[in-house]
Amino acid sequence: MGALRDDGRKRSRKAARGQGGGEGGQGAIEKAGMELAEAVKGIKGAGRLTDRAGRAVDAMDEALRVEGRSPIAGVARGYASLIKGDHAEALAKFNGVLRHNPETAEAHVGRGEALLKAGRPKRALAAFSRAARLNPEMYEAHKGRGEALLKAGRPKRALRALDRAASLAPGDAWVGIKRSEALRALDRPKRALRALDRAASAEGDVWAVHLERGRALQGEGRADEALAAYDRAASLDPSRLEVHTARGGALLSAERYGEALAAYDDAVRLDSRDATAQAGRATALAGMGRLDEAASAAGKAVRLDPGNKVIAEIKRVLEKKRRGR
Repeated sequence: MGALRDDGRKRSRKAARGQGGGEGGQGAIEKAGMELAEAVKGIKGAGRLTDRAGRAVDAMDEALRVEGRSPIAGVARGYASLIKGDHAEALAKFNGVLRHNPETAEAHVGRGEALLKAGRPKRALAAFSRAARLNPEMYEAHKGRGEALLKAGRPKRALRALDRAASLAPGDAWVGIKRSEALRALDRPKRALRALDRAASAEGDVWAVHLERGRALQGEGRADEALAAYDRAASLDPSRLEVHTARGGALLSAERYGEALAAYDDAVRLDSRDATAQAGRATALAGMGRLDEAASAAGKAVRLDPGNKVIAEIKRVLEKKRRGR
């Protein structure tokens, strides 16, 4: 949902200027746009869904009832579904706009974001590329192309697309985060850190910037600074499972097993079915000499992700240690 999340208020103004009929239609679209902007603002500030998302969906449905096939209202309705977390519904809404208005670049971007959320990066790439052809100055299209290429394992091409996005929107923190991911994938950690520093100065305290800074710093062997970045990310949004697992991994590397266990416990409280968190717990418990508990946690991790060879190896090693006591 980055195309909208990055500037909800700007899109609400676009919605207010939406195409179509009379004052009733414009009023409904304006109201819906304001609800959507508030939902986006809540996600940017708190990093999680707020009840505004549901109200935005209701307001967009009313706008569409009044306005009929307004492409602006239809696109905004699709983004409301994305914010709500219903990716299939969002995709259906964007496809509906494109059936009647195939040249709407914003709908192609939204479609790409819904496809990314559904784990279909190749089809997402095609949607973002179509948007970029329709509007070469639309930075969200280039950012989406970069993200899809990253997920497809093509970091060099991803970096080119993200560089284009950065040239069009130099103050966008989320572009900076994705650029840093591409640079780390290309083994350019110093450039990745510079990209994140620029992102932090542009957007301020955003949990995702600090998470990515931690990963980049950890890759550089700067463990204390990495932990400080993870701690900051966790303080900004403690509901992010990936922050706690990243903290746990850094603490394991520092052989601070008790603290690592606490970090993984935080992750498990958020999602007990996360195999990475369960495997981290197993490793931390083993480091503390609690081998029976470690083996139990490793068993849970394997059951959750039976095809993961790394987790299977952790379980094998722990079982061997346990038998050899």
